[in-house]
Amino acid sequence: MKIRNIKSKRSQEEIVGFVLIIVLVVVISLIFLAISLKKPQERLENSELETFVQSSLKYTTICYESPEKRHNIKELIVNCNSGGKCLNNRTACSVLNETVSDMMKKSWKVGTSVKSYNLKIYSALNKTILEVKDGNCTGTKIGARVMILGGIREEFEICK
Repeated sequence: MKIRNIKSKRSQEEIVGFVLIIVLVVVISLIFLAISLKKPQERLENSELETFVQSSLKYTTICYESPEKRHNIKELIVNCNSGGKCLNNRTACSVLNETVSDMMKKSWKVGTSVKSYNLKIYSALNKTILEVKDGNCTGTKIGARVMILGGIREEFEICK
C-alpha cells in the first residue's frame, strides 16, 4: 500500500509541475502577443495622399458665392474659418462638412485596403475647423499635410 501511495504522490507532483509549466508558457506567450500588438504607430508621408488632398481642394461645392460662381473646397474652408455663409443661407461650415464627408466615404472605403482615415483641417490658431474620420487604426499610418491659405492647414491620414 505504501509503495502505491508514494507512486501516486509522485505522479500527482509531476502532473502539477507539468500544468504549472504549461500555464507559465501561456502567460509568457500572451505577454509577447500584447507587446507585439501595441507597436507604436508610425506615420509615413505619401505623395499619393498629398495629391488627393491637393485635388480635393479644387472640387466644386454646392455653395454659391454669386449666382454664377460656386465655391471650391479651398474657398469654402477659408469661408468657414471666417464664419461665412452661402447664398442659400447655409453656413459654409455645414456645406464643407457635408461635401468632405461624402467625398471621403466615396473615395476611401474603410474595410477594403484601408482600415481607417482621418482628415483634419486646422485654422492658423490651431483650432479644428473640420474633422472627418472613419474606422479604427491598428496598423501603419500614412499621411500628408498641406498648407492651404493664411496658416490654414489640412492633415490627412489613412491606416493600412
